[in-house]
Amino acid sequence: MRRFTCLSVGLALAVAGPSAAQFPIGNGSPGGGRGAGRGGDTPRYAPSTEPLPSPEDLAGPGVPDFVVDRFELDSGEAQAYRVVYDSFMTATRPLRDSAQATRQRIDALWQARDRSGARSLFPDLRRMGDALAKEDNHFDDRLKKVFTKAHYKDYRDWRGDQKKQAQQDREDRMKQMTDGEPPGGL
Repeated sequence: MRRFTCLSVGLALAVAGPSAAQFPIGNGSPGGGRGAGRGGDTPRYAPSTEPLPSPEDLAGPGVPDFVVDRFELDSGEAQAYRVVYDSFMTATRPLRDSAQATRQRIDALWQARDRSGARSLFPDLRRMGDALAKEDNHFDDRLKKVFTKAHYKDYRDWRGDQKKQAQQDREDRMKQMTDGEPPGGL
């Protein structure tokens, strides 16, 4: 009987070890920082705090009318920007639509308090957001041939400021999520 008990315990530990490693708990330290043997708390899942792409990230570059006015483009630059923008948005529309739909699904699940359902979609949204960010960077690089040097520099400075603000907004939303408070529109 004792041999059976030892074998059962050993088998249980062998099976539980690898599967436990797949689910981070607590603060990531051995024992999770919380859990059995530390005040009797039960281990809790520690979600990734890597920010999700914002709605602005998924929207793409500035719409032509805004960019033309903001950077006071001449008619040639304005027309070239419209052509490049339309081509780019057509090429990336399926990915943008999928990312926006996933984001809306996450928002709906979060509002319904289905946190695990919402979090299960985070990797998909991050993957799509990363792909769109890469495409957006290619778009920005194409503008070197569209804008004058001065306009391109102003545009890059503006885009840099926009990206910094979006990053801060993402971090604020993820902080709200990891603190367990419902975010104001992820």
